[in-house]
Order: sequence, then structure tokens, then C-alpha cells
Amino acid sequence: MRKTAFIKIATLTVAGVLSQGALAADGTVKFTGEITDAICSVSPASQNLVVPLGKVSRTVLHGAPGKGSVPAKFSIDLSNCPAGSKKAKVTFSGQGNSDNKDVLAIANAGVVGPTVAATGVGIEIGDSAGSPIALGSPSSEYILGEGDNSLKFQARYLSTTNAVTVGPADSTAQFTIAYN
Repeated sequence: MRKTAFIKIATLTVAGVLSQGALAADGTVKFTGEITDAICSVSPASQNLVVPLGKVSRTVLHGAPGKGSVPAKFSIDLSNCPAGSKKAKVTFSGQGNSDNKDVLAIANAGVVGPTVAATGVGIEIGDSAGSPIALGSPSSEYILGEGDNSLKFQARYLSTTNAVTVGPADSTAQFTIAYN
């Protein structure tokens, strides 16, 4: 009896394997995703931030590299940080200014629509105390607690040459959070 059952199972297995070749593919399914070491979620409100730097007089920045405007404060809010969350560092990336690679270049420097973009200036990002964070370098550590956390930053215009010209002065940066 066992021999008969074994033969039936073997026959069904071989038939099943061979029948797969007869099926035609009608489409494909692509699965995407990523496994990360993120222990918190970036709040939806912090995923596409807009930080207004305001209208700044050219005279505030003109005359020497390193002159800065009044900083605009912003935060990256984290949610659902589990118990045992320890520390995080944030790295900002983007197109560096040609005169100072540590600050963001003004987007489309030269011509922006009918208006010429500002030159001789970039955007400097700093931590909550105002210490500059160079593009591509991690910030100082932020201590995380369980639940929601708000990582505070600031940004300002920074002159990169002696001569600053007027015009639109926008830029974009991406950020990455590394957890310790």
C-alpha cells in the first residue's frame, strides 16, 4: 500500500512540474521596497518642507564673503520613535555653491524665467545653535526620546563672493537621517 501511495504522489509531483511550462505569462509583478535602519518615521509635514528666507537687502550680504542674513528656523519632525531610541544625525545634500561647496547653490543661477537669479550668495544650513552643517556632512547628534521628536535647524543666505547681485535666490536640499 505504501508503494502505491508513493507512486501516486511521485506521479502527481512530476505532472505538476511539467504542467508549469504549459502556462503562458500574462504579465509581471515587480516588488519594490527598502530595508532601513530607521527607527522613527519622518512626519508627513516634514517630508516636503518649504523654508521661507524672506526678502533680504543686497547691502546685508554685499562686500565680503561670509556675511549672512537673519536665519529662518525650521524643524524636521520624527514620530513613532520606539523606546530605546538614542540619537540621530541629519545629513543635508544638494548642489554646492561654486565658491563655497559647504553651502547650497542658488538654483538656476544665471537666468530664471524672465528674471536673472541672484549671484554671489548661497544658502547655509545650521543646527539649532546656528553652527553650520556642511553639505554632505552629518549634523551634531540629536538626542531622541520615545514618541515624537523635533529636530531643530536654521538656514540663512550667506555671501560667497565680494559682489552679490539681486534676483530670486531659491534652492533645494535633500536630507538623510542616520540613527545611532
